[in-house]
Amino acid sequence: DPKDTPPPTRVETKDERKERKRKERAEQIAYKLEQDLALWDPHTANASTDPYKTLFVARINYDTSESKIRREFEVYGPIRKIKLTTDKIGGKPRGYAFIEYEHERDMHYWSY
Repeated sequence: DPKDTPPPTRVETKDERKERKRKERAEQIAYKLEQDLALWDPHTANASTDPYKTLFVARINYDTSESKIRREFEVYGPIRKIKLTTDKIGGKPRGYAFIEYEHERDMHYWSY
């Protein structure tokens, strides 16, 4: 009987699904950004004092120590701090480091 038949359900088209997912992702990103801004502490101990004095070094051997990095890069100028990044859970090295020099010119010296 046509009276008992429910109305047909609307099917989402491919373009509509794409647009809906894009909007959901944008909302999630905005929410996460808002949360991160609320939790951000500019005086954290891991932050450098000046990003222009910081050098990013990638593809480091996992067995490399901080003293070896210091020995190799101190040739270009005095180093304030070296941060070898490690996995939060296992404490394993991740293969990159941040080297903060005393002076910005020392950080740029190696690239010339």
